[in-house]
Amino acid sequence: RILGELRLSKSDYDEILQICREVYIDDECPEDERESFISFAKIELDKFASKHTLDQTEWPTETDCERLDGVEARLRDQGILLWQVSPCCDTCTVSELPDRIDEIERRHPGFKNRVRGYAFFIDQNMPEMLADDTQISVYLAYGWFSADGSSVDPEAYKANALGIAREVCDCLREHGFEPNWDGSFSKKIGLSLNWQRRTSLN
Repeated sequence: RILGELRLSKSDYDEILQICREVYIDDECPEDERESFISFAKIELDKFASKHTLDQTEWPTETDCERLDGVEARLRDQGILLWQVSPCCDTCTVSELPDRIDEIERRHPGFKNRVRGYAFFIDQNMPEMLADDTQISVYLAYGWFSADGSSVDPEAYKANALGIAREVCDCLREHGFEPNWDGSFSKKIGLSLNWQRRTSLN
């Protein structure tokens, strides 16, 4: 889990230790062994952090994650929010989209006025996947925002959401990716990539 969290690059040193405590130590570890296991987690984190830094020296000049950041920036200019490693599940992510848009607006003023759609892939199981291998597949959900925020006919929503999905796929291809999507509204956009992230997700 420590290696997976380091590779994911979403949590800092202290947050990774807190994850270890919450998931593996506080509820599972005998009281008299807790401090020993916390010390062990710190040692393992230091060890894997050194290994992770060493691994980066063999990465290509431009990684898939850096190209994906380029996709995020391009889509943002087009009024589409790409949320990498969004929280928990699809339902949680969709409920938090307004807060995420406000956060992006603070960094990139004007985005809130032009945002018209979104795509995201969730963080569920990503640390576990990355602990095994950096070659992973993610699946992007997508959707559309009506201009005035009002509800629309389901068929109209579907047509506009599919348009967002096509724009996302086009942008991915422009950045060298090969999205796997058959054009169906019922299907997410599959994306295979080598997760080598030098910068933290935010």
